[in-house]
Amino acid sequence: MKTELSAFIAINNREILKFIRQRSRLITDLSRPIIWLLFVGYGISTMVKIKSGSYMQFIFPGILVMTVLFRSIFSSISIIWDREFGVLKEILVSPVSRKTFVSAKITSGGIISTIQAIIMLAFAPALGIKISLSIFILTVFSLFLISCSITAFGIVIASRMTSFEGFNSIINLIVQPMFFVSGALYPIKRFPFFLKILAYVNPVTYSVDILKYIFFYNKKVSFFIPETPIILDFIFILSFLIIMIFLSNYFFEKEDN
Repeated sequence: MKTELSAFIAINNREILKFIRQRSRLITDLSRPIIWLLFVGYGISTMVKIKSGSYMQFIFPGILVMTVLFRSIFSSISIIWDREFGVLKEILVSPVSRKTFVSAKITSGGIISTIQAIIMLAFAPALGIKISLSIFILTVFSLFLISCSITAFGIVIASRMTSFEGFNSIINLIVQPMFFVSGALYPIKRFPFFLKILAYVNPVTYSVDILKYIFFYNKKVSFFIPETPIILDFIFILSFLIIMIFLSNYFFEKEDN
Protein backbone atom coordinates (compact mmCIF):
# COMPACT_ATOMS: atom_id res chain seq x y z
CA MET A 1 0.00 0.00 0.00
CA LYS A 2 2.80 2.38 0.93
CA THR A 3 4.64 1.50 -2.29
CA GLU A 4 1.53 2.21 -4.37
CA LEU A 5 1.00 5.58 -2.65
CA SER A 6 4.67 6.54 -3.13
CA ALA A 7 4.45 5.60 -6.81
CA PHE A 8 1.19 7.54 -7.19
CA ILE A 9 2.81 10.68 -5.72
CA ALA A 10 6.01 10.21 -7.74
CA ILE A 11 4.15 9.93 -11.06
CA ASN A 12 2.08 13.01 -10.21
CA ASN A 13 5.21 14.97 -9.30
CA ARG A 14 6.90 13.86 -12.52
CA GLU A 15 4.05 15.07 -14.72
CA ILE A 16 3.65 18.37 -12.87
CA LEU A 17 7.41 19.07 -12.89
CA LYS A 18 7.54 18.34 -16.62
CA PHE A 19 4.84 20.91 -17.17
CA ILE A 20 6.43 23.54 -14.90
CA ARG A 21 9.76 23.21 -16.70
CA GLN A 22 8.12 23.80 -20.07
CA ARG A 23 6.77 27.30 -19.56
CA SER A 24 6.12 27.71 -23.27
CA ARG A 25 3.36 25.09 -22.90
CA LEU A 26 1.57 27.24 -20.35
CA ILE A 27 1.69 30.26 -22.66
CA THR A 28 0.56 28.18 -25.64
CA ASP A 29 -2.26 26.50 -23.75
CA LEU A 30 -3.60 29.79 -22.37
CA SER A 31 -3.33 31.62 -25.69
CA ARG A 32 -6.21 29.63 -27.23
CA PRO A 33 -8.92 30.52 -24.67
CA ILE A 34 -7.66 34.10 -24.38
CA ILE A 35 -7.87 34.57 -28.14
CA TRP A 36 -11.38 33.10 -28.20
CA LEU A 37 -12.50 35.27 -25.30
CA LEU A 38 -11.00 38.56 -26.45
CA PHE A 39 -11.34 38.30 -30.22
CA VAL A 40 -14.21 35.92 -30.96
CA GLY A 41 -16.19 36.85 -27.84
CA TYR A 42 -15.73 40.58 -28.23
CA GLY A 43 -16.35 40.46 -31.99
CA ILE A 44 -19.63 38.59 -31.68
CA SER A 45 -20.71 40.72 -28.69
CA THR A 46 -20.74 43.76 -30.99
CA MET A 47 -23.44 42.05 -33.05
CA VAL A 48 -25.36 40.22 -30.31
CA LYS A 49 -27.13 42.20 -27.63
CA ILE A 50 -28.27 40.35 -24.51
CA LYS A 51 -30.56 41.90 -21.95
CA SER A 52 -29.16 41.89 -18.39
CA GLY A 53 -25.83 40.48 -19.52
CA SER A 54 -23.33 40.22 -22.35
CA TYR A 55 -22.27 37.63 -24.87
CA MET A 56 -18.78 37.52 -23.31
CA GLN A 57 -20.40 36.54 -20.00
CA PHE A 58 -22.40 33.89 -21.84
CA ILE A 59 -19.32 32.22 -23.36
CA PHE A 60 -17.07 32.55 -20.30
CA PRO A 61 -18.09 29.17 -18.79
CA GLY A 62 -17.41 27.61 -22.19
CA ILE A 63 -14.01 29.28 -22.35
CA LEU A 64 -13.08 27.77 -18.97
CA VAL A 65 -14.19 24.36 -20.20
CA MET A 66 -12.18 24.90 -23.39
CA THR A 67 -9.12 25.52 -21.23
CA VAL A 68 -9.43 22.21 -19.38
CA LEU A 69 -10.68 20.32 -22.45
CA PHE A 70 -7.61 20.86 -24.60
CA ARG A 71 -5.09 20.71 -21.76
CA SER A 72 -6.62 17.53 -20.31
CA ILE A 73 -6.76 15.77 -23.66
CA PHE A 74 -3.22 16.64 -24.64
CA SER A 75 -1.80 15.77 -21.22
CA SER A 76 -2.46 12.14 -22.13
CA ILE A 77 -0.04 12.41 -25.04
CA SER A 78 2.71 11.77 -22.48
CA ILE A 79 1.65 8.11 -22.58
CA ILE A 80 2.64 7.90 -26.25
CA TRP A 81 5.88 9.72 -25.41
CA ASP A 82 6.62 7.25 -22.61
CA ARG A 83 5.84 4.31 -24.89
CA GLU A 84 8.06 5.72 -27.65
CA PHE A 85 11.10 6.07 -25.39
CA GLY A 86 10.65 2.93 -23.33
CA VAL A 87 9.61 4.64 -20.10
CA LEU A 88 6.15 3.06 -20.19
CA LYS A 89 7.61 -0.45 -20.49
CA GLU A 90 9.76 0.14 -17.40
CA ILE A 91 6.75 1.33 -15.44
CA LEU A 92 4.58 -1.60 -16.54
CA VAL A 93 7.15 -4.22 -15.47
CA SER A 94 7.68 -2.55 -12.10
CA PRO A 95 5.88 -3.77 -8.93
CA VAL A 96 3.54 -0.78 -9.15
CA SER A 97 0.05 -1.73 -10.33
CA ARG A 98 -1.20 -0.37 -13.62
CA LYS A 99 -4.26 1.04 -11.87
CA THR A 100 -1.94 3.26 -9.80
CA PHE A 101 -0.22 4.45 -12.97
CA VAL A 102 -3.52 5.28 -14.67
CA SER A 103 -4.90 7.02 -11.56
CA ALA A 104 -1.76 9.15 -11.24
CA LYS A 105 -1.94 10.15 -14.91
CA ILE A 106 -5.58 11.17 -14.49
CA THR A 107 -5.05 13.22 -11.33
CA SER A 108 -1.91 14.93 -12.62
CA GLY A 109 -3.72 15.90 -15.82
CA GLY A 110 -6.65 17.13 -13.73
CA ILE A 111 -4.42 19.23 -11.48
CA ILE A 112 -2.53 20.86 -14.36
CA SER A 113 -5.71 21.63 -16.32
CA THR A 114 -7.47 23.04 -13.25
CA ILE A 115 -4.55 25.35 -12.47
CA GLN A 116 -4.70 26.76 -15.98
CA ALA A 117 -8.46 27.30 -15.70
CA ILE A 118 -7.97 29.09 -12.39
CA ILE A 119 -5.64 31.52 -14.18
CA MET A 120 -8.42 32.18 -16.70
CA LEU A 121 -10.78 32.97 -13.79
CA ALA A 122 -8.87 36.24 -13.43
CA PHE A 123 -10.88 37.53 -16.40
CA ALA A 124 -14.21 37.04 -14.58
CA PRO A 125 -14.33 40.38 -12.69
CA ALA A 126 -13.52 42.28 -15.90
CA LEU A 127 -16.56 40.67 -17.49
CA GLY A 128 -18.82 41.61 -14.59
CA ILE A 129 -18.90 38.12 -13.08
CA LYS A 130 -18.48 38.22 -9.31
CA ILE A 131 -16.46 35.38 -7.80
CA SER A 132 -17.14 34.88 -4.10
CA LEU A 133 -15.19 32.38 -2.01
CA SER A 134 -17.97 29.82 -2.20
CA ILE A 135 -18.27 30.23 -5.97
CA PHE A 136 -14.49 29.92 -6.32
CA ILE A 137 -14.34 26.70 -4.29
CA LEU A 138 -17.29 25.15 -6.16
CA THR A 139 -15.80 26.22 -9.49
CA VAL A 140 -12.39 24.69 -8.70
CA PHE A 141 -14.01 21.44 -7.55
CA SER A 142 -16.14 21.26 -10.70
CA LEU A 143 -13.20 22.07 -12.97
CA PHE A 144 -11.08 19.37 -11.35
CA LEU A 145 -13.86 16.80 -11.80
CA ILE A 146 -14.31 17.83 -15.43
CA SER A 147 -10.54 17.82 -16.04
CA CYS A 148 -10.11 14.32 -14.63
CA SER A 149 -12.95 12.95 -16.75
CA ILE A 150 -11.53 14.47 -19.95
CA THR A 151 -7.99 13.33 -19.07
CA ALA A 152 -9.28 9.78 -18.57
CA PHE A 153 -10.98 10.02 -21.97
CA GLY A 154 -7.68 11.11 -23.52
CA ILE A 155 -5.87 8.20 -21.86
CA VAL A 156 -8.36 5.75 -23.37
CA ILE A 157 -7.53 7.13 -26.81
CA ALA A 158 -3.76 7.33 -26.17
CA SER A 159 -3.68 3.75 -24.90
CA ARG A 160 -4.67 2.55 -28.39
CA MET A 161 -2.35 4.87 -30.33
CA THR A 162 1.29 4.30 -31.26
CA SER A 163 2.21 7.61 -32.89
CA PHE A 164 1.93 11.32 -32.12
CA GLU A 165 0.55 12.00 -35.59
CA GLY A 166 -2.25 9.49 -35.22
CA PHE A 167 -3.16 10.80 -31.77
CA ASN A 168 -3.27 14.42 -32.95
CA SER A 169 -5.45 13.50 -35.92
CA ILE A 170 -7.95 11.60 -33.80
CA ILE A 171 -8.03 14.32 -31.13
CA ASN A 172 -8.66 17.12 -33.62
CA LEU A 173 -11.43 15.04 -35.17
CA ILE A 174 -13.11 14.50 -31.79
CA VAL A 175 -12.35 17.51 -29.59
CA GLN A 176 -13.40 20.32 -31.91
CA PRO A 177 -16.92 18.93 -32.49
CA MET A 178 -17.26 18.19 -28.77
CA PHE A 179 -16.67 21.86 -28.01
CA PHE A 180 -18.82 23.29 -30.78
CA VAL A 181 -21.92 21.21 -29.96
CA SER A 182 -21.66 21.77 -26.20
CA GLY A 183 -23.68 24.98 -26.00
CA ALA A 184 -20.52 26.90 -25.08
CA LEU A 185 -20.96 29.42 -27.90
CA TYR A 186 -24.70 29.31 -28.61
CA PRO A 187 -27.85 27.86 -27.01
CA ILE A 188 -28.52 24.18 -27.63
CA LYS A 189 -32.27 24.78 -27.84
CA ARG A 190 -31.76 26.29 -31.31
CA PHE A 191 -29.83 23.27 -32.62
CA PRO A 192 -31.39 21.03 -35.28
CA PHE A 193 -32.54 17.67 -33.92
CA PHE A 194 -29.50 15.62 -34.95
CA LEU A 195 -27.14 18.13 -33.28
CA LYS A 196 -29.22 18.08 -30.11
CA ILE A 197 -28.69 14.33 -29.92
CA LEU A 198 -24.92 14.83 -30.18
CA ALA A 199 -25.07 17.60 -27.59
CA TYR A 200 -26.89 15.49 -25.01
CA VAL A 201 -24.39 12.63 -25.22
CA ASN A 202 -21.47 15.05 -25.06
CA PRO A 203 -19.76 15.38 -21.62
CA VAL A 204 -18.61 18.89 -22.52
CA THR A 205 -22.27 20.00 -22.67
CA TYR A 206 -22.82 19.04 -19.04
CA SER A 207 -19.49 20.59 -18.05
CA VAL A 208 -20.48 23.95 -19.52
CA ASP A 209 -23.92 23.69 -17.90
CA ILE A 210 -22.40 23.12 -14.44
CA LEU A 211 -20.36 26.33 -14.68
CA LYS A 212 -23.37 28.29 -15.94
CA TYR A 213 -25.25 27.24 -12.82
CA ILE A 214 -22.38 28.26 -10.57
CA PHE A 215 -21.88 31.70 -12.13
CA PHE A 216 -25.38 32.77 -13.07
CA TYR A 217 -27.99 30.82 -11.12
CA ASN A 218 -30.37 33.22 -9.32
CA LYS A 219 -28.49 36.18 -10.80
CA LYS A 220 -31.47 37.16 -12.99
CA VAL A 221 -29.46 37.21 -16.21
CA SER A 222 -31.62 36.68 -19.24
CA PHE A 223 -29.27 34.28 -21.06
CA PHE A 224 -29.06 31.78 -18.23
CA ILE A 225 -31.19 28.95 -19.49
CA PRO A 226 -30.04 25.63 -18.00
CA GLU A 227 -29.95 22.79 -20.49
CA THR A 228 -30.38 20.11 -17.80
CA PRO A 229 -30.82 19.98 -13.99
CA ILE A 230 -27.46 20.44 -12.25
CA ILE A 231 -27.77 17.13 -10.42
CA LEU A 232 -28.01 15.40 -13.82
CA ASP A 233 -24.93 17.34 -14.95
CA PHE A 234 -22.86 15.99 -12.05
CA ILE A 235 -24.27 12.47 -12.44
CA PHE A 236 -23.36 12.44 -16.13
CA ILE A 237 -19.80 13.73 -15.53
CA LEU A 238 -19.22 11.29 -12.66
CA SER A 239 -20.58 8.41 -14.74
CA PHE A 240 -18.41 9.42 -17.67
CA LEU A 241 -15.35 9.58 -15.39
CA ILE A 242 -16.04 6.13 -13.93
CA ILE A 243 -16.51 4.60 -17.39
CA MET A 244 -13.30 6.20 -18.70
CA ILE A 245 -11.33 5.01 -15.64
CA PHE A 246 -12.64 1.49 -16.18
CA LEU A 247 -11.69 1.55 -19.88
CA SER A 248 -8.26 3.06 -19.14
CA ASN A 249 -7.50 0.32 -16.63
CA TYR A 250 -8.83 -2.35 -18.98
CA PHE A 251 -6.63 -1.27 -21.89
CA PHE A 252 -3.54 -0.96 -19.72
CA GLU A 253 -4.10 -4.39 -18.24
CA LYS A 254 -3.91 -5.67 -21.81
CA GLU A 255 -0.75 -3.65 -22.55
CA ASP A 256 2.20 -5.89 -23.34
CA ASN A 257 5.11 -5.81 -20.93
